[in-house]
Amino acid sequence: MGGDLSMTIPYPWQVRFNKSGIAPEPRMDVPVDPALVADLYERVPDFRRAYDPDGMAPAEFEGYGASARTLRTFVKSYHDLQGAIRDLVTPDPDARPA
Repeated sequence: MGGDLSMTIPYPWQVRFNKSGIAPEPRMDVPVDPALVADLYERVPDFRRAYDPDGMAPAEFEGYGASARTLRTFVKSYHDLQGAIRDLVTPDPDARPA
């Protein structure tokens, strides 16, 4: 939060952030504490894979956990939107009103 960028975060997260009392400040140019990076590098193999320039081959990127989860979330959201539009344009005659 605070950088000059666009973020796609869920509305409940934005509400939670707004209530946190944390003031957004630009931090993109603030280096991460090297001790934190070293700790992650030592403990989390997937961090090493993502952090190292040669940590994974291009063919591995699609199946990498964070990449796959992000892609699946975007694809699911797209299909959910299509379904919502379909139900507005062509309502299901067998669905009962709520």
